[in-house]
Amino acid sequence: MAGKEWDGRGLGAWCRPVSARDRGELTAERWYARTWRDPQLLDLIEVTLQGPRPSGCQTENHLVDTNVRWRFAGRIAARLLVPALDIPSGPLWMNGESTASGLNDRVPAAIAERQRHSLVLGQPELLTITVGTEGADRGNPRRRVRGHFSLAGHDYGLAITDPVVEKQIMANPDGFSTELQNPILCISLSEKFDAQNACYKLIAGVMRVTA
Repeated sequence: MAGKEWDGRGLGAWCRPVSARDRGELTAERWYARTWRDPQLLDLIEVTLQGPRPSGCQTENHLVDTNVRWRFAGRIAARLLVPALDIPSGPLWMNGESTASGLNDRVPAAIAERQRHSLVLGQPELLTITVGTEGADRGNPRRRVRGHFSLAGHDYGLAITDPVVEKQIMANPDGFSTELQNPILCISLSEKFDAQNACYKLIAGVMRVTA
C-alpha cells in the first residue's frame, strides 16, 4: 500500500509504508487502533515512520514504527486528487516488454533499478477491466483481473491488485469486461522477481471520480 502526504490543503510526496520483513509486507501493523480494520483507498491515515527504507526501484519506501498503531483521520474525495496527478510525458518507466497476457507490463530488473520512482498517480480517459484465466498453456493456470488503458499516448494491460476491485470482478466468469470513465489509478512498479529478473507494472488502486 502507498499514498501521498496530506497537509490539510493538498497532496505532497509519495510514501510507501513497509515493514522490516524481507519483502517489506505489512500484516497486523497496518490495522487501525481501536477499530482493527484495514485502511481503504481515500482514507486519511496518521502513520508513524522510523525513516526511509528504499529497496531497488522503490525509493518511496519508509519503515513503519510497529510500536504506534495507525490512526484513521478521515476521508478525502477522489476529485481532490486531480491537482496532484502525475502527468507522464512518455512511457511509464519503460515500454517494449510484456508478459504473455499483459501489455507493456514488464521492466527488466537492470532498467527498473535505475528508476528514481516506482509510483504514479494517473487518470486515463477510459479503463477497461477484464478477468480471465492466464498461464494455462504453461501449466500454471491462474485467474487474473487486468486493466487496459492508454496514458500519454501509450497503451497498457496491467494486472490489478486492488483487493476491492479484484473481489468484485473475480465474481464474474472469464471473459467478463466492464469500463470506467476517467478513473484515478495508483500505478506501482513491483519489487524485483528474482526468477524472472524483472519488475512488473501493477494497478494497485482504482478510484472512481464523482462530482
